Order: sequence, then structure tokens, then C-alpha cells
Amino acid sequence: MNKRFLYFLIFISVIGSIRIYAQLNPPSLRCASVSNVNDVILTWVIPADPSNTFSSYDIYYSPAGIGYSLLGTVNTYTQNTFTHVGANASAQSRYYYIITKSNGGTLSSATSNTLQSVFMNLNAPPSGINTLSWNTTGTPLVPSASTTFTVSRENPPTIWTTLYTGSGQSIKDTISVCSIFYNYKVQTSDVQGCVSQSNINGGLYHDGQSPLLPLLDSVSVNSSGISSLGWQSSANSGATRYVIYKFISGLWIACDTINGGNNTAYTYTNVAVGSETFCIAALDSCKNITILGQGQSSIFLSASYDLCSRTASLSWTPYGNLPQGILKYEVYCSINSGTFNKIGVSNSSTYTHPNLNPGDTYCYFIRVKNGDQTITASSNQTCLLAKAPSGPAYVYINSVSVNASNQVEITYSIDNTKVYKGAVIFKSVDNGLTYRQLSYQAYSLAPFITFVDKDVKPKENKYYYKIQLSDSCGNPGVFSDSSKTIVLHVSNDNSNIFYNTLTWDDYAYWSGNVNSYNIYRAINGVFDPTPITNVFYGIRTYVDNVEGFVSDQGKFSYYVEAVEGMGNIYGFKNSSRSNIDDAYVEADVFVPNAFAPKGINNIWLPIAQYVEKTDYNVKVFDRWGTIVFETNSDTEGWNGANTSDEVYVYLIEYKNARGEYIQLNGHLNLVR
Repeated sequence: MNKRFLYFLIFISVIGSIRIYAQLNPPSLRCASVSNVNDVILTWVIPADPSNTFSSYDIYYSPAGIGYSLLGTVNTYTQNTFTHVGANASAQSRYYYIITKSNGGTLSSATSNTLQSVFMNLNAPPSGINTLSWNTTGTPLVPSASTTFTVSRENPPTIWTTLYTGSGQSIKDTISVCSIFYNYKVQTSDVQGCVSQSNINGGLYHDGQSPLLPLLDSVSVNSSGISSLGWQSSANSGATRYVIYKFISGLWIACDTINGGNNTAYTYTNVAVGSETFCIAALDSCKNITILGQGQSSIFLSASYDLCSRTASLSWTPYGNLPQGILKYEVYCSINSGTFNKIGVSNSSTYTHPNLNPGDTYCYFIRVKNGDQTITASSNQTCLLAKAPSGPAYVYINSVSVNASNQVEITYSIDNTKVYKGAVIFKSVDNGLTYRQLSYQAYSLAPFITFVDKDVKPKENKYYYKIQLSDSCGNPGVFSDSSKTIVLHVSNDNSNIFYNTLTWDDYAYWSGNVNSYNIYRAINGVFDPTPITNVFYGIRTYVDNVEGFVSDQGKFSYYVEAVEGMGNIYGFKNSSRSNIDDAYVEADVFVPNAFAPKGINNIWLPIAQYVEKTDYNVKVFDRWGTIVFETNSDTEGWNGANTSDEVYVYLIEYKNARGEYIQLNGHLNLVR
């Protein structure tokens, strides 16, 4: 290698070494913060200087991002901040970059990243909604810069409150007081730890915005008939009062003002006489008032009572403008001031409540529910007294008697000062445990009404009866007490045919109770109109001696008559007959077997007891079958005239008390 080429290589190497050590990198601009006097304070990251060739940092500035000029020089390598005094950064954003000088100022680095100050732009229209907007510190941002901005508002002085934190570059701030001075600023940070703060912008602002329209939830009517309103508070939008409006004669009339933005309820003072429509508006401290909200109409309930069907018919005005619409109406009822219970649901504005009990008081109200059942509203309460038609005060059974045809006659009286439709007669054959309807008798003005029950066996069974009136509408009305038949049994003591024994049960029931029993007897089917005896109540048996009636047929019939005592509440005094029952005394005929026409017993006469006289016949035959004597009288005897002593045959025919034909025959001796 020749010496000239070697020297060239050495020269080139030296020159290259000088350039590597002398030329430094620019700093990394991180933050540009506007001071309280609108100066801009720059903060950067110091570049490396391994060869210690640093000379200065040259700060370049542009008021609008074009046409940069040298702003200042920092000669201390370790210094990383610079204040642009007089930057007037409150007017607009200011732009900066830095160049590093080294090697005695002969070498310059490339330009650093460009950084601009954050400018807070404020638009404050009369509406009272301030619009804040700002810029980033560079486009693009250095990787270490945060993308989050924090907006703060100053009031009172030196007290800053965060309004917003996020990546947006504008917000709106609603002024909710009448007059106030606010300052605003925005800040963003860098991982180096510095903060870029905007200028402070502010002024005196006024609330030109009405508070939020309060949402009226419902209009209900309380138990006193007074309307109550409920709504959602608008206090968070500046509302301090609420104005209540009522729709009257086609106009919205302000009827009251409620102080306090947190209030959510109001009670109107007048009793509702129909559906009432209300709306509400919010008022703030600056007298900004909302438009009128949508009106809502309360439910007004009316009820009527149908006397004949005993039904309450409910109708109401539909609720007006319920939020999310009407899902259903629920019907509530209280009986005789008891607890209100839900009795039904309606999708219309009517409801029928059937089967009301006369004498009870029924009170109703309607509750409406909206679509998702989050809002309810109630109607006024309305009450009615369930009534029955003004029917008779009583129906009274005067007697239950068995007539001569063995039928039961029910005689009853009705309070005929009142109109009724008819009477239902009920019958029981199981001692009054169960009753079935027997008959219906239409309205009658007669003081005593009789019904004859032919489907009976009064000797065998007791029959109970009671009567219920149907009122003028045909509805079931008052009941009578129940009454029953008397069952009489008569028997003959076969050991002593002269005694008939009667037993019976007591009659029931009379208002005056049973005083005594009359006992009537018939001989051969003919009743004596005068009772044979009277026994006190409580005695239910009697023995009748019929020995004095041997000349009669032997059929004895009886009935017992109950006699009512004093004190009947309706002034009646009644009687009731039992069934007729019979006793048959067996016929007895004594026939002499001999007689002497010229002796003491000179007449042959059979002695007949309890024999039917109309069918009585006696014949006497001689040995050749010739009738020598015949009679139909039990008092006529045979004297044996024109006959001789010998044995004769007799034939006696008669009918006993039961109507049975009997024949007796035998022999008799005639002795002269």
C-alpha cells in the first residue's frame, strides 16, 4: 500500500469520528402548560450526550403553527424546562419545537417533535349551556402522552371541581343558577410526570335554561275523595318549585305552587266530584319555567244498585295518559267497613258485582296499572247499601192439620201490608233435617191462605213444613218457622175390649206454644162435635172406656186437636188436628142353647155386643129345614109359639165393626 492511500484512509477515519461525537439528538418535548398569567412552560426529556459536546437548546416558536422563529436558548444541558414569557396563550394555542446545538454550536440536531399548548375555547350562548372545546398537544401525540383529559371548573375562587374525565375534546356545562362566575381549564399528562394545562377561560354566566320537565307519574284519589299527584323530581336540573295546573273549562289554570325541587307529591284540597285532569311544570330559581307536561286524568267511579238482581254495576272514567299505557283495572271492595280486597279485573271501564247480601254496605275503588305494572293510580271510593224490596215482615204458619180426607192442610198468614210475588212451601219427611220445595203459591190478599198436601200418609209419618216468601222481584225472602203434623195411634186392649188407648206426639210450633189437647171420638163414623176430654200440654196418651157403647157397631174413631196458648206475637190463636185413627172392638154374640116358653126364660134372645145392626139376621129351623123364626132386630126374641118340644137349629148372620160378615150356627132346645 502506498503512503498516499494510507494517509487518505486515516483522514477519512478522523473526520468520521469527529461527526459522530459532535452531533446530538433533539430533546423529546412532552408538556406545554399555560400558567396563570398565560405564559407557556415547556417540559422535555434531555437527549443523551455521551461525548459531552452539548452547546445549547434552541427554542423555536410559532403563534399559529407556521413561520417558526427562535424564541430563546437554554445553555444548561441538564435544564429541561423553558418558560415562554408573554406567550399570551389565552388568545390561542402556541406551537413549539427544539433543536440541540453541539460542538461549540457548529452542529445542529434535527428538529424535535412539535408541541402545542392546549387552548380552552369557550362558547357561552344565552341559553345557559356553555360549550367547552380544546385541542391535543400534538398530531400525532408522542407515545408517552395520555389520551385522557380532565376538565375542571372553579367556584368559589381557588376551589376547582372536576366536571369531566375522558378522551373527548368537548363538553357542555349547563348553568343551573341565576348568576355565577365560572373559570374552566383542561389538563392532560405525560408518563414523564409533567402536565399540560390549558389557559383558564371563564366569565359571568346566567341560567337561561329551563329545568327538566318533571314526569307526572299518576293522579290518584284518596279515601277522602281528594286528588293526589305524584311525579319524578327535577331538582338535579335546577328545579326549585313546581307549578300545579288543573284543566278547567277548556283552560289550564295554575292552582298551586310547591316549593322545593325534591318534592314529588301534591294533594289537591277540594273533593273530586268527577274526573280531574292535572299537569305539572318545573320552575328554577331564575324563574325559568318548563313547558306544561302532558296532563293525566284521574278515575272517577260511580256505582248503582239493582234491587231485583241484587247486583252492583260499577262504571268509571278511563284513566287519561298513563305512562306506558293501561294494562288493566283492578276492582277492590270492602264489606261493612272491612278490609278492601280485590274482587275482579276489568279491561274496560265497567264491572258487575253480583249476589250482594241485603243489609250489607259495599264500598268500592278502582286501581289502574300501567304496562309494566310500575305505576298505579286509584279512583275515588263510592259506597252503596244493598237492599231487598220492601216485602212482608213475616209469614206465619197458623196450623198444619190433617183433614177428614187424610190430607194435610197448611194454613198460613202473611203481612199483607207489603207486596210480595209468591210463597214457596217446603216439606220435610226426615224430621226437619232436609226440605224440598213442594209448591209455589202466587200473591194473595187473603188473611189466611191454605194449601193441601195430598201426597201424604199422616198415620205413618210426621211431616214438617215451612214457607219462604219471594219478594216483589222474585228473590228469596223471609222464612216462616217450621211446623209439623200430629201423628195419632189408637189401639184396643184385647184383654179388655172396653178400653181404647190413644198416643200422639206434640204439635210444633206456635208463637203462643201448645196449651192443651182436645180429644174427639166418633162412634160408627159419626164424630161428636164436643170433645170427650181435654188434656194439658205434655200429656201424650189417653185411655177411653167404651163399655157404654156395646150396643153400637164397635168401630171407634179419634183425632187429637192441639190448642194454641196465649201470647201469639201476631195475635192469632189456632188449633191443629191430628190424623184420624180407628179402634175396632171385636163383636161378641151370646146365644142361649135352651129356653122354656112357659117358664122363667120364656124368650130365646141372642145377646149381641158391637154388632152392625143394619146387617143383622137371625133364623131358626126345625128338623125338616123349615124356618120357624126370623128377625133382623137384636132386640126381638123367639117365643116358641106353635111349635113342639124338640131340638132346633139357629143361624145368626151379622157384620162386625171392621165390616166383615160373620155367621154363627148351633142347636137350641125348646122345653115346655
